[in-house]
Amino acid sequence: MVADGRTVVGFDGSSSAWRALDWAADRVAQRGGVLEVVHAIDTRLGGAVLGPRFGLDTSVEVELREAAGHVRAMAPGVTVETRWVDGPPASALLRESATAALLVVGTDKRPDRPGTRIGTLPLKLAAKSDCPVAVIPDSPRPERNVVVVGVDRSGFARSALALAVTEASWRGAQIEAVHAWDVPEALQRALDSDEGADQAFLEREQAVIPDAIAEVPIARAAKITPIVVRQNPAAALVEHGVGAAAIVVGSRGRGRFVASLLGSVSHDVLLNLPCPVLVTPRDYGFVTPGSADDSDW
Repeated sequence: MVADGRTVVGFDGSSSAWRALDWAADRVAQRGGVLEVVHAIDTRLGGAVLGPRFGLDTSVEVELREAAGHVRAMAPGVTVETRWVDGPPASALLRESATAALLVVGTDKRPDRPGTRIGTLPLKLAAKSDCPVAVIPDSPRPERNVVVVGVDRSGFARSALALAVTEASWRGAQIEAVHAWDVPEALQRALDSDEGADQAFLEREQAVIPDAIAEVPIARAAKITPIVVRQNPAAALVEHGVGAAAIVVGSRGRGRFVASLLGSVSHDVLLNLPCPVLVTPRDYGFVTPGSADDSDW
């Protein structure tokens, strides 16, 4: 699939949507492309609730004009376009993902409020989108110019690694690749004893990140700090993502029948996101910065 350089922001005038708009405008100002602000609204529902008073010219279109003016004031060099589409937000934005380079949505989730109150829209988009999805929480500005990426042995992690390298290159950020392994409770006591884990097993776990880097062309020349820990993978990513510019994870949801399967690690990170989180599908192609060649990932 070839993305067209559009960064699409799902916008509804809420405080979380304004945060997503700011984040997207800043990103497009750094990396280029077109910023498209899309307001998805179910006109049938609006008409049923408000009756004759319902009019897009006094609600949606006013908000879109305000959003465009805000972006032009914030980032004068950014090309910004606005439009509204009819239909439920999740379905409408998923259609946009077919040709977008990135889909951006906000959430009122805060790092100091763990739990499930993220809303269903970010989870649906992250699970089913054809392009990477950025979920922007109500979090402080990053303290560290670092992009954290979760790495395991899957192809999904290779795609996440490719996006993390690309994202870091635009930001001039460092990259921390986190590989976390954990065991069932029944094995915890044995590992905590003097015996510890088998040396061959530990060596295999230490090789996960170097193996992934070797298989992702645009990652081979990047400066990547490997972090291998015995910890719940989602908890490890959330912990290392505190104060970071972004966390990047892969999604396992692809295709008609598995599209709702986000993956437990990605799902748990989104429920506790400490910073912006980017979720990428496995089969998305990336271009090495400064190169015209597409990466396999």
